[in-house]
Amino acid sequence: MHTPIQQIRQDLLNQRSSFAQSSEFDSSYALFLSQFRQFLLQEGKGYRSIAFCWPYRDELDLREPLREWQSSNSDRCLLLPKVRADRQLSFYTWSDSDPLVHNTYGIAEPDPTASGVQTENPDCILIPCLGWLNYQNQFWRLGYGGGYFDRTIASLKLTGHRFITAGIAFDWQALDHHRWTPQVHDQALDLMITNSGIHQNTSMA
Repeated sequence: MHTPIQQIRQDLLNQRSSFAQSSEFDSSYALFLSQFRQFLLQEGKGYRSIAFCWPYRDELDLREPLREWQSSNSDRCLLLPKVRADRQLSFYTWSDSDPLVHNTYGIAEPDPTASGVQTENPDCILIPCLGWLNYQNQFWRLGYGGGYFDRTIASLKLTGHRFITAGIAFDWQALDHHRWTPQVHDQALDLMITNSGIHQNTSMA
């Protein structure tokens, strides 16, 4: 019998908070950054725009390697998501000089009214995972429960826009399918980036 979803989320939040303060964090984070930089060097060379999330509540911080990726090619841009009234996300260009605002959840977002900030659909969306699952030859993300990414991914697919979704997590955040399985509204991820490697689903391999 599955554990109630809210209990799983709270357990993962507690574990992530403890792990961020543990002696293992620095070495695991260094390994993750090594894998993430490899992803940017390989798959990332074909992207013009990458969307990421401003780090929140012990989420992995991707900003330094992403700045390096962007600065190596003047045609590249970084995007940040902004919550919309319809509970989907819009993506806006971001650079260090652009101001940020905080939404109702306390997460930093782009300011669409700021000079030079533009909306754009990403080639790649980097999505932090509270938990993740390898199930039926696909990768699935367990998030905070708002459904923003699932609705946004589904909507972008309907427009015909082509993009890649990459989950961001540590290996220890992987779940067993006996504990949690995806629901009909959940959107599968194209790949996972963890401290042990870049993991692709069967359809992309």
